[in-house]
Amino acid sequence: MSPDARALAGLVARPRDALLVGRVFGWLCVLPVLKRRLPLARLVRLMWLEPRGGARNPVQEKRTIRAVARLSRTRRGNCLERSLVLYRYLARANADPRLVVGMARPDEYLGHVWVTVDGQPLLETPESLAPYTDVVGFGRGGAQET
Repeated sequence: MSPDARALAGLVARPRDALLVGRVFGWLCVLPVLKRRLPLARLVRLMWLEPRGGARNPVQEKRTIRAVARLSRTRRGNCLERSLVLYRYLARANADPRLVVGMARPDEYLGHVWVTVDGQPLLETPESLAPYTDVVGFGRGGAQET
C-alpha cells in the first residue's frame, strides 16, 4: 500500500468519515477551477455550510482538520483551496470558523489564506503568519468583515 493510501485509510474509522473524506477530496478537485471563475466573496459564500445541530462538535472538528490537512497535501492544493474546504466543514461542525486573507507587504503581491477558530489559526503557526497582515476576513454565512 502506498504512503498516500495508508494516510487516507487512517482517516476512515467509520462510514461517516468516508463521506467526509470523499466530500473534501471532491472540493479539492473542483476548487482550482472555481477559484478562477468566481470572485472570492461569492466563492466564500458558496463554501459556507449552515451548522448541523445545536452544539459544537470538537471530535468532528478534529476529524475535519486532519482530513483537510492530509488530503490537501496529497492533492498538492494551495492555501486558498485548503482554507475554503476547512472553512466549509468547520462551519458544518458549528465551530464558527473565520477565513482570513492576508498580505505580506502592501508593495508585494505575496498573499496567504488561513482559517481561525476561537481566534486561533488552524494548520498554521504564529511564526508562519507573522509576515502577513489581515486584509479581509469572512465569517458566518460568508459575510465579509474588515
